[in-house]
Amino acid sequence: MGALGYPRNKRAFRSLATRVDWDQISKLERASDVERLLIQGAGLENPAANKYDGQPQKVVLRGKAPSWVRPWGRPANAPATRIAAVSALVPTWSSQGGIAQALRRAVQEASRPRDLARVFRPQNLVSNDKVKVIGGARAAEIVVNILLPGVFAMATHQYAGQAVAVHLKNRTGELFSSHPKLAGNSVTNEAKVALGLSYTVPDVNNAQDQQVLIALYRELFRYGIKPRQPRLPGV
Repeated sequence: MGALGYPRNKRAFRSLATRVDWDQISKLERASDVERLLIQGAGLENPAANKYDGQPQKVVLRGKAPSWVRPWGRPANAPATRIAAVSALVPTWSSQGGIAQALRRAVQEASRPRDLARVFRPQNLVSNDKVKVIGGARAAEIVVNILLPGVFAMATHQYAGQAVAVHLKNRTGELFSSHPKLAGNSVTNEAKVALGLSYTVPDVNNAQDQQVLIALYRELFRYGIKPRQPRLPGV
């Protein structure tokens, strides 16, 4: 959920995920019911559309609705649109045994890195004009930042020592190291400038290179070195 929010609404989406958790939405069989509950939890519901089959559909939820930061740019970036897109995936993930199992299966069945995006963009939803889906670029971001690290962590800690876990761990590493690079953003662009003051930044050829670039950039801040600030020799 946090990966759906972009920087300005990442915290709000994470808050929504704790207010309406997986145990609640996985019990719902229809995507429309999932969407309705998440919209309510987000505080984005339309007061004139709070009834379904003649009965109120409000559910008592813990905590308060998160605060959303505007503007969110294109309509596809709006929280309600993102919520609709992820709601359409919940019944599929639930039928596969949950999110973790769905992600593991995606890694096991992928023949190439691009196949992993199907867990967020299944063909039956992409080909349906009436269903909102997560965009291709955003799906790739979630694969690199969430899916692959998450499956690697599960394979490392949950089934340590088992042959199937070793294979899954190795396969995750292979897919990560060969995943095409993602679209550039302000962080990667600034990282090249900041790191390029002292060194020649090699060409970024894949997503793994981009993650290393971002990690090095964050190290500058960890050591108190600001971007574009001249560095002493050896720093």
